[in-house]
Amino acid sequence: MDLEATPFRAFVKVAEHESFTRAAAELNISQPALSAMIKEMERRLGFRLFERTSRRVSLTREGRALITNAKRVVLEHDWALQRAREIVSNDLRIAAPLDSTLIAERAALTEAFATRHPKARIDVLALSPSRLYDAVRSDEADLALTLEPSARDELSPINAVRGAEFEARVLATRRVGLLAPPGHPFFGRARVAEAELKGVRVAVVGRVHGGPLASGVGRWLAEVGAETVRAGEADAISLMRLALRTGVAAVDIGWFEMARPAVGPSLATVGIEGGGVSTDLVMIRRPRAPRPLAERFWAFAGARAEAG
Repeated sequence: MDLEATPFRAFVKVAEHESFTRAAAELNISQPALSAMIKEMERRLGFRLFERTSRRVSLTREGRALITNAKRVVLEHDWALQRAREIVSNDLRIAAPLDSTLIAERAALTEAFATRHPKARIDVLALSPSRLYDAVRSDEADLALTLEPSARDELSPINAVRGAEFEARVLATRRVGLLAPPGHPFFGRARVAEAELKGVRVAVVGRVHGGPLASGVGRWLAEVGAETVRAGEADAISLMRLALRTGVAAVDIGWFEMARPAVGPSLATVGIEGGGVSTDLVMIRRPRAPRPLAERFWAFAGARAEAG
């Protein structure tokens, strides 16, 4: 079995270099061996791949028609071998939101684990919220770190997937509050009551942080009578800029304090008294025998969460 996709790789290299000599050198085989391989490939395909002259090598019409597919074969082969190496290795693959490097708790967790295991390879796959669960489900990742509405909320997706399909651990919880720009009526106040939000314009996060989280926050603001403002860029960082630019209050989902000094140092954090909503930083995995390093990370993150 040819696990190296050798004939297609040879075809692609000759086409790229327009030379059997240079292609053979890159493939680390002799030129006669390369020529024989291409001739056998042509025989089996039923058409010539190259026009050969004393001065140059060029693709035939049939070769030009095949080259894109051949490149795809080589690329897919390389991805498959990389995946095979990951399966048998003890590397750790963590799926996390695209902007999770700005979540202090997530960054501190992975950095602390990497410090404890300096020889381990830890890959953080930056994915959109909609892909995080699928990455764990398909074994693209060993586990995922994600933001969701509090597990106490019956509509939280954590409650829907926890059990037969996924295990879940809440690592930290944050109350949703507001960011008030200078000049706003709430600016300078540490807390306001839920009732005071009635009629107040509040910029809300969009689905970039996950549909359930955006829906939960929007539903809560609608229930208390706030006037929600939809932004073209509705991630937590962009809302900081929007609040400064327009003077409206913005939702603070509670995880992006690291960005405040650079983006909105003059914004004031305002807590909400009353029911409100909370968001969780959650770790999920499939309930199966994990690889040793993934198991150690699961236990390590759980111990840190329990320690506070």
